[in-house]
Amino acid sequence: MKNQTYHINAPVTRTIAQVSDLHNKDGQPVLASLRQHSPDIIVISGDLVMGRKTREEKIIMEEEKNILPFLYGCVQIAPTYLSLGNHEGSLCDEDMDILASTGVTVLDNRWIERDGLLIGGLTSAIATNFGQFRKKNNTENPINEKNLKPYQSSRSHSMRLFPDSTWLDTFEHQPGYKILLSHHPEYWCIQEPMLINRHIDLVLSGHAHGGQIRFCGHGLFAPGQGCLPKYTSGIHEGPYGRMIISRGLANTAKMIPRLFNPRELIYIELG
Repeated sequence: MKNQTYHINAPVTRTIAQVSDLHNKDGQPVLASLRQHSPDIIVISGDLVMGRKTREEKIIMEEEKNILPFLYGCVQIAPTYLSLGNHEGSLCDEDMDILASTGVTVLDNRWIERDGLLIGGLTSAIATNFGQFRKKNNTENPINEKNLKPYQSSRSHSMRLFPDSTWLDTFEHQPGYKILLSHHPEYWCIQEPMLINRHIDLVLSGHAHGGQIRFCGHGLFAPGQGCLPKYTSGIHEGPYGRMIISRGLANTAKMIPRLFNPRELIYIELG
């Protein structure tokens, strides 16, 4: 794991640690770095959990043993904010209550104000859609192996899902420095809600895992972007703000290793 630091001109002075795509891996090395750097704020930009395919309603927080110790460790270091990525679509209401009980602020299509910062969380369209699907397919119509998620019948179907972004119309016009946790970097300018056109100062994303295999500074593949994706890592400028993409802290592609692509913990120095 490497630490990557970005310095951003801003009207406020803060150190922000960005965690992304932990996927229930051992969080102790991350916590060690966080304790050493002592950030003012910790943000988790999605895919904290691994999630799974299931026919039953199970409490994922009882199965993925690394999550709660990691979150308890984070909140002891700094105020911690979590937005929901596609893997959080597997979480049920009880899981969400357990997450909140750690002291982490869950930003599910909402924002909070803290000391001159506005921090919002744009939930993955996949998580929103799967959550609606789960509520519809309750105990009277349980999820089965052939219909695990609403988008699995077609690989391209998930690309046609759009997040609930109506609240961004209000968020982007609030006074103060605005930070948006948005797990999917393709929401920047590949598919709606086209965050590049929003008056949002800083968008923090993950999901692409750095393109999985990197050659000459470019990733090979990313979900939602396909082969030779443009948005897998680094900082990207827009007319009103910028996006920082984390390469993430885990590998969920079982058959495809991460090559020339170290796991990444990001620190952002505002000021």
